[in-house]
Order: sequence, then C-alpha cells, then structure tokens
Amino acid sequence: MFLDYVGFNATFTSLGARGEEGPTELGDHYAGQDHDGQVTLSSGIQQWTVPYTGQYRIEAVGSAGGYDGKQNSAQYRGRGARMVGTFSLSQGEIIQILVGQEGGITHRDRRSSGGGGGTFVVRRSNTPLIVAGGGGGLFAVVSRHMGCDASTSSSGKPGHKSWSGGSNGQGAKIGDEKPSGESNKENDIAFISQKLVADI
Repeated sequence: MFLDYVGFNATFTSLGARGEEGPTELGDHYAGQDHDGQVTLSSGIQQWTVPYTGQYRIEAVGSAGGYDGKQNSAQYRGRGARMVGTFSLSQGEIIQILVGQEGGITHRDRRSSGGGGGTFVVRRSNTPLIVAGGGGGLFAVVSRHMGCDASTSSSGKPGHKSWSGGSNGQGAKIGDEKPSGESNKENDIAFISQKLVADI
C-alpha cells in the first residue's frame, strides 16, 4: 500500500509475514522511511498515526493469487485489484492497515492454489477508506482468465469454469467435497479483516 502527501511518502508492506496469520512484529521494515516511528502493530493490524492534517493520496493493491507447479501457471495467476483515492486525514488520527499476502502455492496433483489477500485501509471506527481485493488462485492454466483477476465492483468474479462470485458483501457458493486449495501462504488478513469490517 502506498500513501502520498506533500513531502511525505509511505509504503506499507505485509512486514514479511507469511501463512494465514498476520505479522507479529514491525522489525526494521520502515526504518529510515517517512513513516518510521509512526506505526504500531496490534493483532496483525498496522496502526498508523497521521502526522499532518491534509489530503492524502492512498493507493491500495490486492495480492496476486497463488499458482501451481505447472510451467506457465505463475504468469497467468489472478491479479489483485488496484484502487486509488484521495482522503482527508487529521493529525493524530489512527488509520488501520491490512496488507494482503500472495495466495498459497501448491505442488500437489489435482489441487488448486490459494487466492490472494485483499488490502484494507480503514479509520479507527472501522469506516473503510479503500479496499483492494486479491486475485484468484489457479490450477494448470495455459492462458490468462480475466475472471480470476480481482473485481473493482461490489460483486466478485466467477473465476474460471467456476460458480458466480459473491455480491453485496456475501460470499460465493460453498465448494464441494473435492480437494481444493492448499493455503500455506494464503491471505494473512482473512480472519482479521472479517473482524474489522463486521460492523460495516
């Protein structure tokens, strides 16, 4: 996630976290950058204290989906959405940030990979500022399928040879009992983001 204000630029990352759990420590990821010393971490959520009152340009990008071990799968995996907006922020305000992670990668036969994690930027009151969905995971593809890229509307896409996507905040159809994705590097914010947006 990229954030821009006159004379102030900040790029937020997943802090090197992998798996389905969010980051557990800041480390020195932001050392020497404009937002150094302005970020704390709580239950995997990055809490950024706004340094100046003004208009901030925020660019959020959802993570790419995973892929399998087939030769061309990596280049055709689902792409995350890119959302950009300008928002009025006040000095001292706390902005909560969740940065999505790349979808799980599988090398098992007949199993799909995990979808990419979405990136969420919300106010302390859980009011969303900007959200960018993650791309879909794939299995044994030989070309790009636009239905696997993240949607920029309020409805999800159907994927490739799959069911319709979710709409109006509701998930898509539940899968059957057949093997699905392996999620060793799945969305690091799935559980946390559900808590954040539960009241929205």
